Amino acid sequence: MAAKEKYPEPTYLEYGFGELDYDVIKKELCCYCGNCIAFCPKIDREGNRPELIDYDPNCGLCYAYCPRTMFDMPGMAKKVFGRERKVDEVLGIYRKAASARARASVRAQDGGIATALLIQALNSGVIDCAVVTDRDDKWRGVPKVATTAEEIASAAGTKYTITPSVTGVQMAMDQGFKKIGFVGTPCQIQALRKVQLLEEPYAFGQEKIGLLVGLFCMENFEHELLFPHLVEGKFGFKAEEVDKFEVQKGMFRVLSGDKVKEVPLEETDEYAWKGCGPCFDFAAELADVSVGSVGSKAGWSTVLTRTDLGAKVYDSALAAGSIEEATVSEKGLALAGRLAKSKEERFTAKTADLLGRGVPVNIRR
Repeated sequence: MAAKEKYPEPTYLEYGFGELDYDVIKKELCCYCGNCIAFCPKIDREGNRPELIDYDPNCGLCYAYCPRTMFDMPGMAKKVFGRERKVDEVLGIYRKAASARARASVRAQDGGIATALLIQALNSGVIDCAVVTDRDDKWRGVPKVATTAEEIASAAGTKYTITPSVTGVQMAMDQGFKKIGFVGTPCQIQALRKVQLLEEPYAFGQEKIGLLVGLFCMENFEHELLFPHLVEGKFGFKAEEVDKFEVQKGMFRVLSGDKVKEVPLEETDEYAWKGCGPCFDFAAELADVSVGSVGSKAGWSTVLTRTDLGAKVYDSALAAGSIEEATVSEKGLALAGRLAKSKEERFTAKTADLLGRGVPVNIRR
């Protein structure tokens, strides 16, 4: 039986939070993007999970817009780019690949490009605010609506712990912003594209979602596991002592002052967020522009411009002199491509396991 016949698209208006809880949250498919929390006032968060706070039997918005209830990647790509991804386009559809870095000194993860592009978009009027992920002193991610270059720069750097960052988009809407920029992981970009593109009878300001900057991502970690067991337990760092996390040459590294502790990346699997397993997207393929360290030398970022808007912002940052560009090597792109393929293979194995245990997975690559 064909996949479409075996797993038909749900009739969203007949499904609500009960089904979302049963099909996604309790089955550990939830990526905790924050989409349902952001756009349904009857859902809040309890710990690291969405929680219903006011029952409404007639609302199916949360189920409709969850990227884990059903996600038709070929269909979404066709709406964004006018065509589906080819088999050999392992990093998704893009117009240009380059290595780049910000010229200004910012507290960035690698080349500072995501920060520089958001600042350029803000200064040029493409967006009127940027939703970024900041952190508290315990390294828990905190969505933030940034309205100045200084506020964007202050949140630079990857947090590596799961955060419902999409909730920041609703914060921005509530504050009256109409051209909202967003930077986030592939699942968060998928969630917002679904909000923009799904033909459903809900209207809550989708047109205000503007620029989407996606980050390369293999997986994210659960704060309540990563910190007590690895950062504090094994490395002996208090959360407030950590300056930066990074992944370099297959090692997960924690930096605190002049001290660096590291473990092989595979030894962090036990701290990974379980909802990352059923995800195939490494390079944020539905973003306007995607950014990551893989494929470029230290201190630089690999940049993939994908849409007219993404290319416009990137080119204007180059013209303004806020970033500088170098050629990305074929070897570098091949490395990024291998990681993308690895994530796809993990997705295939994970979904096969879930389907074998009777867990419905309606994510189509």
